[in-house]
Amino acid sequence: MENIKKLLSWDTALYADCVEFCPFEPYLSIAICGTYQLCESEASRVGRLSLHSIDPDQIDLTPIQLVDSPGILDVKWCRQKSYNQISLAVANSIGQIVVYTFDPDSVIRQQHVQNICDVDGGRLALSCDWYGGCKIAVSDSKGEVSCLNINNQGPELVGTWKAHDYEAWVASFDRHSDQLIYSGGDDSCFRLWDMRDTTSSVLTNRKAHQMGVTSIETSPVDSNILATGSYDERLLMWDKRHMKNWLSETNLGGGVWKLKWEPVSARHLLAATMHNGFHLVDCLGTSGETSREQLSFEPTIVGSYQEHSSLAYGCDWGRQLSSSGRRTIASCSFYDHSLHVWSWLP
Repeated sequence: MENIKKLLSWDTALYADCVEFCPFEPYLSIAICGTYQLCESEASRVGRLSLHSIDPDQIDLTPIQLVDSPGILDVKWCRQKSYNQISLAVANSIGQIVVYTFDPDSVIRQQHVQNICDVDGGRLALSCDWYGGCKIAVSDSKGEVSCLNINNQGPELVGTWKAHDYEAWVASFDRHSDQLIYSGGDDSCFRLWDMRDTTSSVLTNRKAHQMGVTSIETSPVDSNILATGSYDERLLMWDKRHMKNWLSETNLGGGVWKLKWEPVSARHLLAATMHNGFHLVDCLGTSGETSREQLSFEPTIVGSYQEHSSLAYGCDWGRQLSSSGRRTIASCSFYDHSLHVWSWLP
């Protein structure tokens, strides 16, 4: 039996760059895909959200909803329900975070819009990340990071600060603290910020990566594990207690754009690597034992998906297994405007 199997693809019409599955029962089959395209004739960036229901045993990518939007750079479902609602955050090309709610009739409805800058300021919101259902971190094209509090009245901008010299490609919460935000930028640097004082970073690393830092993910299971990815094609694993040196280095053969931990176990990382497709990385490896002083493991690529014909950008794990025990994965690519669903048998 094939380790990796393509199931279906769908033409998104506009360039596709992000996709994510809903993490809440009974909607685990729901996935959202975002697109971004520059219309040179109109000097504008347009996008579209497409909502899909992806049953692992009966794949059908016909969208159940389409929502036009400014260009979309990132989409993230809340990790916990926000005021008993399932919420979705969208980072767009006019410097906004748009919060949608997901209704029981399986549609999204726009609830709030928060500008992170003047709308005419030419600033793109590049990434967003939730802490639970109450806070959103945002990075932007001017090298700044912002934090929003989410309340009944909508998002409230509580802080914006200069984080990087060039584009801040990513901002992500430490999964284990609502006060700690990591950022990565086109200046080849990644930093850790404490929301209680953002005048200077808690941690700055300028030497680990040789090109822009694009993805930073703390393990949801082990509070000591951190993964960073970069245009320099390297996945670095870190022990947060010993940040002077990385634990392991894995060359993925293409610029790393997105990293996603496997749901529940967080044993594997799913990586989108731009010019080299998508990879599944076993982060337990062959030496899964840990010591009190420092973690030790050797990540190994255990599967690759190369069916896209353009830049590999968006990816996510399905949270449902098929009847044969295969894991469903969604991925999307840019210039071929394509959303794929494939499966992996561990």
